[in-house]
Amino acid sequence: MINKKQLSLLVLFGAMLMNSAKAQLNIGVDAGITYNQLQFKSNNPDLKLSKRTGYLVNINVSKQLSKWITIEATPGIIQKNYTVQNKHNIYQDINNTYLHLPLDIKYEISLLKPLKLSAALGMYYAYWLESNISGIAPNVFNIANNAEGDELIQLENIKSNYKFNATQDNRSEFGWLAKVGLSYRILKNVSCSLKGHYYQSISDQQKQSNEFQSPKYNQTFATTIGLAYDLK
Repeated sequence: MINKKQLSLLVLFGAMLMNSAKAQLNIGVDAGITYNQLQFKSNNPDLKLSKRTGYLVNINVSKQLSKWITIEATPGIIQKNYTVQNKHNIYQDINNTYLHLPLDIKYEISLLKPLKLSAALGMYYAYWLESNISGIAPNVFNIANNAEGDELIQLENIKSNYKFNATQDNRSEFGWLAKVGLSYRILKNVSCSLKGHYYQSISDQQKQSNEFQSPKYNQTFATTIGLAYDLK
């Protein structure tokens, strides 16, 4: 869940956008589920990466440039989670939370009078706020022997907050985005929406330390619902 620090950052960025210019015409909030895949080429055939769900919360501030074109800024908090597992069922669930700052150009057409279809393309910057790890790992300090005398390493549950390494971890992420959406006007100045999001990072999750290190990229899908208020 969003903690107080993350919520404060989100509210601050939203307030900055709303106060930046009187020309802002539409303000809204989106929330939903993310599905993230870490794109990583591993040399270990026994290692498997899997998608995991997370959450996305955005504040939307947009300005209509023409009848069909809108510029949109959507600061928010997004999770980009994944699971690492080997053939022995030893795994780690990794939850990564980012401050997300997307900017896009949206094309919007009316299907019916209250119903609109939109598609958007843009770029984003994300700052890696925190990472939490949970799962099952071997305990090398708790070793037992079976009847044949073989050593057996016991497994235990783990849960911890990852401590960032300034020389290895790249906490700034850049990428491009695409969105499609349907919005329906339910009152004169209020509309609801359903959106699909796609975010593809173009920057490595880690700083390259040697030529044998494989880059890691986040590929994130999201589905959100939202409400918006038209100020014009």
